Amino acid sequence: MASFIRSTMALAWSPFKSTALATASRPTTASVSPATSVLCNTVRYMSYKLKTNSAAKKRFVALPSGKFKHWRSGKRHINTGMDRGRLNKAGIAAYATPRQSKHLRRLMPYA
Repeated sequence: MASFIRSTMALAWSPFKSTALATASRPTTASVSPATSVLCNTVRYMSYKLKTNSAAKKRFVALPSGKFKHWRSGKRHINTGMDRGRLNKAGIAAYATPRQSKHLRRLMPYA
Protein backbone atom coordinates (compact mmCIF):
# COMPACT_ATOMS: atom_id res chain seq x y z
CA MET A 1 0.00 0.00 0.00
CA ALA A 2 2.81 2.40 0.88
CA SER A 3 4.53 1.79 -2.46
CA PHE A 4 1.28 2.59 -4.29
CA ILE A 5 0.97 5.91 -2.42
CA ARG A 6 4.59 6.79 -3.18
CA SER A 7 4.15 6.02 -6.88
CA THR A 8 1.00 8.14 -7.13
CA MET A 9 2.73 11.01 -5.34
CA ALA A 10 5.65 10.78 -7.76
CA LEU A 11 3.23 11.01 -10.68
CA ALA A 12 1.45 13.97 -9.16
CA TRP A 13 4.56 16.12 -8.63
CA SER A 14 7.85 16.00 -10.45
CA PRO A 15 10.74 18.47 -10.41
CA PHE A 16 11.17 17.85 -14.15
CA LYS A 17 7.78 19.21 -15.34
CA SER A 18 9.38 21.49 -17.87
CA THR A 19 10.76 19.69 -20.91
CA ALA A 20 13.73 22.06 -21.20
CA LEU A 21 14.74 21.39 -17.61
CA ALA A 22 14.18 17.66 -18.00
CA THR A 23 16.45 17.35 -21.03
CA ALA A 24 19.20 19.45 -19.44
CA SER A 25 19.33 17.60 -16.09
CA ARG A 26 18.55 13.97 -16.85
CA PRO A 27 21.14 11.78 -18.55
CA THR A 28 19.78 10.14 -21.67
CA THR A 29 20.46 6.58 -22.69
CA ALA A 30 22.45 7.80 -25.70
CA SER A 31 24.97 9.60 -23.46
CA VAL A 32 25.91 6.33 -21.67
CA SER A 33 28.42 4.42 -23.77
CA PRO A 34 27.74 0.73 -24.45
CA ALA A 35 31.13 -0.21 -22.98
CA THR A 36 30.22 1.39 -19.66
CA SER A 37 26.91 -0.43 -19.46
CA VAL A 38 28.57 -3.77 -20.25
CA LEU A 39 31.22 -3.12 -17.60
CA CYS A 40 28.57 -2.27 -15.03
CA ASN A 41 26.67 -5.48 -15.81
CA THR A 42 29.75 -7.67 -15.43
CA VAL A 43 30.71 -6.07 -12.12
CA ARG A 44 27.17 -6.36 -10.82
CA TYR A 45 26.85 -10.08 -11.54
CA MET A 46 30.32 -11.26 -10.46
CA SER A 47 30.28 -14.22 -8.12
CA TYR A 48 32.26 -14.47 -4.93
CA LYS A 49 35.64 -16.19 -4.72
CA LEU A 50 35.72 -19.59 -3.10
CA LYS A 51 38.27 -20.34 -0.42
CA THR A 52 40.66 -23.27 -0.78
CA ASN A 53 40.89 -25.47 2.29
CA SER A 54 44.35 -24.96 3.82
CA ALA A 55 44.67 -28.50 5.17
CA ALA A 56 43.84 -30.04 1.78
CA LYS A 57 46.25 -27.86 -0.16
CA LYS A 58 49.09 -28.85 2.20
CA ARG A 59 48.42 -32.57 1.85
CA PHE A 60 47.27 -33.08 -1.75
CA VAL A 61 48.49 -32.05 -5.20
CA ALA A 62 46.09 -31.85 -8.14
CA LEU A 63 47.30 -33.53 -11.32
CA PRO A 64 46.34 -32.50 -14.89
CA SER A 65 44.36 -35.74 -15.25
CA GLY A 66 42.04 -34.66 -12.42
CA LYS A 67 43.47 -37.07 -9.86
CA PHE A 68 44.91 -36.03 -6.51
CA LYS A 69 48.31 -37.21 -5.31
CA HIS A 70 49.26 -37.52 -1.63
CA TRP A 71 52.15 -38.95 0.35
CA ARG A 72 51.87 -41.91 2.68
CA SER A 73 52.30 -41.52 6.40
CA GLY A 74 54.78 -43.26 8.65
CA LYS A 75 58.19 -42.11 7.50
CA ARG A 76 58.88 -39.08 9.71
CA HIS A 77 60.20 -40.51 12.98
CA ILE A 78 60.55 -43.67 15.14
CA ASN A 79 61.71 -45.73 12.15
CA THR A 80 64.51 -47.69 13.84
CA GLY A 81 62.53 -50.89 14.40
CA MET A 82 60.68 -50.81 11.09
CA ASP A 83 61.31 -53.15 8.20
CA ARG A 84 63.17 -51.55 5.27
CA GLY A 85 60.50 -52.62 2.78
CA ARG A 86 57.80 -50.98 4.85
CA LEU A 87 59.80 -47.74 5.02
CA ASN A 88 60.40 -47.77 1.28
CA LYS A 89 56.70 -48.26 0.59
CA ALA A 90 55.94 -45.30 2.87
CA GLY A 91 58.09 -43.11 0.63
CA ILE A 92 56.03 -43.86 -2.49
CA ALA A 93 53.26 -41.41 -3.39
CA ALA A 94 49.65 -42.61 -3.50
CA TYR A 95 46.51 -41.35 -5.22
CA ALA A 96 43.13 -40.42 -3.81
CA THR A 97 40.17 -42.71 -4.39
CA PRO A 98 37.32 -41.49 -6.63
CA ARG A 99 35.19 -40.72 -3.56
CA GLN A 100 38.01 -38.74 -1.96
CA SER A 101 38.60 -36.92 -5.27
CA LYS A 102 34.97 -35.78 -5.34
CA HIS A 103 35.35 -34.35 -1.85
CA LEU A 104 38.73 -32.78 -2.67
CA ARG A 105 37.29 -30.96 -5.70
CA ARG A 106 34.96 -29.14 -3.31
CA LEU A 107 37.79 -28.38 -0.87
CA MET A 108 40.14 -27.14 -3.62
CA PRO A 109 37.92 -25.44 -6.23
CA TYR A 110 40.80 -23.91 -8.23
CA ALA A 111 43.01 -27.01 -8.34
